[in-house]
Amino acid sequence: MSEIELTGLRKVFEGGVRAVDGIDLTVADGEFFALLGPSGCGKTTLLRTVAGLESADGGTIAIGGDDVTRLSPGDRDVAMVFQDYALFPHMSVVENIAYPQRVKRVPKAERQAAAAAVGADLELAGLMDRRPGQLSGGQQQRVALARAVAARPRVFLFDEPLSNLDARLRLSARTFLKRLQRELAVTTVFVTHDQAEALALADRIAVMEAGRIRQVGTPQEVFRRPANTFVANFIGSTPMNLLPGVAVEGGVTVAGVRLPAAHSVAAGTELVVGFRPEYATASAEDLPGALPGRVAIVEHLGTSLLLTLESGDLAVGVTVPEDAEPAPGTSLWVQPRPDRLLLYDAGGGDIIEA
Repeated sequence: MSEIELTGLRKVFEGGVRAVDGIDLTVADGEFFALLGPSGCGKTTLLRTVAGLESADGGTIAIGGDDVTRLSPGDRDVAMVFQDYALFPHMSVVENIAYPQRVKRVPKAERQAAAAAVGADLELAGLMDRRPGQLSGGQQQRVALARAVAARPRVFLFDEPLSNLDARLRLSARTFLKRLQRELAVTTVFVTHDQAEALALADRIAVMEAGRIRQVGTPQEVFRRPANTFVANFIGSTPMNLLPGVAVEGGVTVAGVRLPAAHSVAAGTELVVGFRPEYATASAEDLPGALPGRVAIVEHLGTSLLLTLESGDLAVGVTVPEDAEPAPGTSLWVQPRPDRLLLYDAGGGDIIEA
């Protein structure tokens, strides 16, 4: 078992900066778990604290039921893959892969055989005598992963390992990483600021802000029902519409337009009304429950277009098919799906449940 359990975990830097601020979190055995958030939110510090590279200032860390809070990194039985891969430039590929077992004093023949086997699995067989400087970014990434796999740890910790790859290679590396984790069934914590990466790879995601976790859920849960306006703003390749509104009987009003909602709130309550551009339709006709606007910006997303409409003082986004591009200035009406309309508290920003 390699479940990770964090209880009240804190890390405070000089000046009182709470990089990790009392986090309670459980990562299940064999789970692929992503820590997602903007730069400076504390996700890398949290990962480094789990690894033992940063000392905890409070709380506990347990792996597989064992308290490892005060153990050295080498005694925690974790393997970490860094953003820059942290390969030894003077060592060959096989020596880099075998290094963790060398530290554990595994006999040379045994560790080199293990390194060769893992290298073959990761398509590195023809590169084993090269040094990192002779490899491409994608090849270096596979060496770093092979080193982690060869260590046979209880837990993998990945600190943005794909961020140095170009966009095309990142996609193939993402698929490879997901398959590798599934095959090995090793508990994995993956740090990223790239929401597409987190949504594609993770079984569950924790979205962080200022050292705290704002939401934990499956990719579908955090995408469809962000728990607060911070998560709603952060998640999604197209920004969620977050518009000021007021509750009325059977729905809400936004800019004087009544929109039906899936659940009701006390009439007169000030709200933030949220809906994703993907969960709305655009029409050239004035429809009930539709916001009027004029097309201000057209962005090509490949198979669809993101339109930004000016509706009074508001900007409203909606996606349309790639072959339905309107001219700038065209009048359109945006109709959100009632079952995808989310209501947030105008003060604290938390979602209002049915």
